Amino acid sequence: MAIGSVLSETSLVIDTDILTDWRYQKPYARQAISDYISRAKRAPSITSISVFEALFGFEKKAARIGAVDDRTLQDRLRLDQLISGCPVLPFDQSAATIASYIFSRLSQSHRNKHWGDVFITATALAHGHGIATRNRDDFVLIAEHLPLSHGLLRLVIWKP
Repeated sequence: MAIGSVLSETSLVIDTDILTDWRYQKPYARQAISDYISRAKRAPSITSISVFEALFGFEKKAARIGAVDDRTLQDRLRLDQLISGCPVLPFDQSAATIASYIFSRLSQSHRNKHWGDVFITATALAHGHGIATRNRDDFVLIAEHLPLSHGLLRLVIWKP
């Protein structure tokens, strides 16, 4: 298995689940991010895929109901504030190369379920980052299909 622990110098991206919990101000997410900022002296990064997933949730709701209510607008503004305070890592050619390697080795059902996590993993690896998530099993599955040339996926689990 190609999973490794996060080292003290490891830069992190936060998975979409952590971003969502941070947006909702869940205490464990706030504390974990605060601890990371204290240690790393910078905010964690976010992948462009996590930004897409988070924004898609708002757009899907707006399209479904035909409008944006005040609560949704406030949640969207909070998300925009959080994103603006973090580096956003792009899904670039290097990430695409890693993702295509992993994706082609997953079953169709795993591709359907984990496509976003594959792109987040590939982006993190392409930029030399580890991942903070709540969903260890999803990333363990993906790590089993990493190209050998990319070493370990550094993973830290932040849970309530």
